[in-house]
Amino acid sequence: MLKPYQKAELTFDIIKEIGQDGQNSKTYITRDHQLDAEIVTKQILKSKLNSPTEFFAESQALYASAHPNVVQVHYACFDADHVYIAMPYYQKGSVKGLMATRFLTVREIVILGTQTLSGLHNIHSKDLVHFDVKPDNILLSPRGEALVSDFGQAKQMNFSGIAAQDRHYGKMIPPEATVTDHFDRSFDIYQVGLTLYRMANGNDHFNQQFAKYGPPATFDKAAFRYDLRNGKFPDRSSFLPHIPSTLRNVIRKCLQVDPKDRYGSAIDVANAMAGIDGPSLDWCYAPQGTTRLWTKNKNGTKYDLTVNPDGSSVCLKSVNGGKARRVGDACKTKITDPELKKLFGSH
Repeated sequence: MLKPYQKAELTFDIIKEIGQDGQNSKTYITRDHQLDAEIVTKQILKSKLNSPTEFFAESQALYASAHPNVVQVHYACFDADHVYIAMPYYQKGSVKGLMATRFLTVREIVILGTQTLSGLHNIHSKDLVHFDVKPDNILLSPRGEALVSDFGQAKQMNFSGIAAQDRHYGKMIPPEATVTDHFDRSFDIYQVGLTLYRMANGNDHFNQQFAKYGPPATFDKAAFRYDLRNGKFPDRSSFLPHIPSTLRNVIRKCLQVDPKDRYGSAIDVANAMAGIDGPSLDWCYAPQGTTRLWTKNKNGTKYDLTVNPDGSSVCLKSVNGGKARRVGDACKTKITDPELKKLFGSH
């Protein structure tokens, strides 16, 4: 007679810890003896899960959502105290890590954003809400493509398209999370908007806005909730001047306070982003202290724009390594952000 199931053993060595998601789980780079490879292993405390039926909920969601823009799962297993999920080790890290090294160009935001949305659309097609879309959870493949990861918060939707979730990452919650714990896909669309906002303006800009509510011990929850419900956090009017109106409008629609006013699906957001084009795609922002610097090098034509702390600007243009010449309409004693925005859209 066949046994109802077969148990097996596996062996891995922990190399180093690379992440800790609250108090429930830790993530390590490990060496798997069976695969003879370095992989990433997520260790989850069983005691923090509500019931044995939740032990493999995250790994099952990952497996069900297999897609070129979703992180793969190698296997899942458990011991007396923990559940383990084994995944590939993506050495390029995450979008958050990339953002820590430099500002992204509009072209990079569009490409990584649409790849993320492709993965998210697949997740939604499996009747799942991810509930934790953020730059930390968008990994980069060896080819630099976006991969949606971390399904620890993901929940299955019911026949009405609603999923229950009462655990949230505070910075990334939508306004409706202050009044209910039942949501549809629009929860993820809002988080896409926040992610794009952070990619467009940098994490420091976003974190400075959040910091005004105070540290965790004295966090002004009432003020934060008020601003969230009234569309004041984050500041939808505050963008770096090279971010074109088309991208700003996509972000603002994702961040609508009323879920019904957001895009209806991840594909709708991706289609809107497909229309983002023009000269502003390839400007690179690299500030030095209080001096704002932008460069662009396209088809042999290079621009170097400097905006000094006093508001004066100098823009130089060279072609195929030739002598740099001043761009007259960009060299001013006082240049405004609307003037910069117009400049980025025409050069």
